[in-house]
Amino acid sequence: MTTQGPVTLRWRAAGAAPQTETFSDLDAALDAVEDRWEELQHQAPQILDARRILLITTEQLQAAMVEGEEDEAG
Repeated sequence: MTTQGPVTLRWRAAGAAPQTETFSDLDAALDAVEDRWEELQHQAPQILDARRILLITTEQLQAAMVEGEEDEAG
């Protein structure tokens, strides 16, 4: 699932201003989310395209991470 970059990972801790990090493509952003899921899962992570249009919602990321955990356990 490669989307031309750059793409932006955006998350927000409770009551804080949103933080962002830019990646060269969607795969790199998804890898970062997976690596930092314990930290990000309660901070409403989203992935946006270069125009800042939402590509992947918080709910979609949560579903993907749960699915990934089930695959590892199975």
